[in-house]
Amino acid sequence: MAFSTRWVLADGTLNEQPITIRYRESIQSELDSAQYDQCIQISWQAEEQDPKTGYPSPDELEKIDVFNQKLMEAVEADEHGLLVMVLMCEGINQWIIYAKDNEQLQKALNTIPTDTGLYPIEVTSDEDPQWETFTQLRDAIKTQ
Repeated sequence: MAFSTRWVLADGTLNEQPITIRYRESIQSELDSAQYDQCIQISWQAEEQDPKTGYPSPDELEKIDVFNQKLMEAVEADEHGLLVMVLMCEGINQWIIYAKDNEQLQKALNTIPTDTGLYPIEVTSDEDPQWETFTQLRDAIKTQ
């Protein structure tokens, strides 16, 4: 299964703070396949924020971008998971991934190089076979 490489970008405000959301377009076949029923959310709380925007500092944004690329490569290489959405608001960068199996995804995450040190992330997991987390956020964006 070849994952869509098209992303939709949305900028706006939430609680009077800027928010940026990217989500993958054209993933209905992955949702319909019922293979990816585990919703994995990874959060990175910025240590340094721009006080005007609430976004991470430029240096930290660079680290977040590097992690983002390594994350996609790790979880999507063998189709263990699919990164479907990335949100950034109030100093938090959050990735939403749907996975076939938590154990396989954990192994994939453990392959991410940490040559610059461990990443300041928190990982949570929930069963979500209907992709409600993703679809509710996506549909809320589309109605704005």
